[in-house]
Amino acid sequence: MKRLILIFIILSIDIYYSQSKIFAFVGKKISIEKVKSENSFYLKYKNVYKVEQVFDHEIKTDTLIFNSYTHMNQIRYSVYDYAMIYLIKNEAGEFVHQRTYYTPIILKKDGQWYGFNGSDKDVDGYEKINNKPLNIRKNLMIGKTVFTDKIKNKWLMNTFYPEKFFKRICKNKVEIKYLKTAEKLFKSN
Repeated sequence: MKRLILIFIILSIDIYYSQSKIFAFVGKKISIEKVKSENSFYLKYKNVYKVEQVFDHEIKTDTLIFNSYTHMNQIRYSVYDYAMIYLIKNEAGEFVHQRTYYTPIILKKDGQWYGFNGSDKDVDGYEKINNKPLNIRKNLMIGKTVFTDKIKNKWLMNTFYPEKFFKRICKNKVEIKYLKTAEKLFKSN
């Protein structure tokens, strides 16, 4: 009976938040800090991001502070220095990142932000990018805090830098193969 009630609560929350207006922005991570949660079912994180690009006029500040709620480990987008993050507003009118949806943003080229959606099945609509190698050592170290189990670098690299978008060069470096502009990524979500 408890399981049935829990499933009902989760579905209710999911339905409520799936009908909320979504606000998206490309941001640079300043800090992500685990804080005390009001709800024992969720972990709570306080996020501070520098706003680099907005997709809605509701976000009017150059620095955004918002909370994230997850019932998993530390939020995965913390691995990336830049991400497109999707927010909703709570009852108090504050931006909240409830479902931890994000899109990794990897590169700024010619004034445009580029990233990838790891769930895309192929690279149709992506641009071939010829760029110098990316040093991802710091990102892999953060990835080890997201996944507390003893995980190998190769698994982390494949999880956060999938082979269809990146070519592995060595232990801590990848080369970009394909990315999509932030605008196209936003429209496809």
